Formats: sequence, structure tokens, C-alpha cells
Amino acid sequence: MGEQWPIHVFRSESFAKSEAVVTAAPLELVVSVYGGGGMKGEQGLEAAFGGSAYYRDDATGSAYLAVWGDRNASRFRSRLRESGASLQVLREPPPARLIWFNSGQKGHRPKAR
Repeated sequence: MGEQWPIHVFRSESFAKSEAVVTAAPLELVVSVYGGGGMKGEQGLEAAFGGSAYYRDDATGSAYLAVWGDRNASRFRSRLRESGASLQVLREPPPARLIWFNSGQKGHRPKAR
């Protein structure tokens, strides 16, 4: 049996006007499934969901990418499972702090000036 990846499922008010379901997974796993790119490997995830959040534990260097919203979080977890990864679902935020998030809309590009 391969490594079990911790997947954090929790609620947060950081991304919407009300609590939203958030799913965060280790950066390495997300990049292996969605592809990398961007400053922290978030570009593949943003292409699929239109946004992402980046969590990091400064003490250990552990990093996590996340998506929010019921449907996005469910689709995110499903795709991770379909990749063949063994997941351990933890009903708590990751042991890291939110560094940044991008909530751009899927397919949205700002107007050039």
C-alpha cells in the first residue's frame, strides 16, 4: 500500500460572505494531479477551478493548495481519488496558515488598458 495523503476538509469564512467548504491537499499531490506552473504550482488548479488558496507551515515548510465551495471541493477530492492516491480525510484545517488566495473567475481575463 502506498503513502496516505492527508486531505483537509473544513469550513472557512475566508473565501466567501458565509462559511464555505474548503478542501486542502499537499502541494506535491495537487501538482502531480493538476500540473504545476505559477509561483507555487497553483496554475493547474486555477485552470481547473478558477481559483486556489495557498497554505504554508513556516516551521516545517509543508505547503497545501486548496479550493473552496461545495461543488469545487467535491470535484477536487474526486479527481485526487481517481488519480490512484490513497487519501486520509481529516475534518480540520491544515496545520498551516493561509498565505494567499486567488478568486479569479474561470476563464476570466482582466481587460487590457
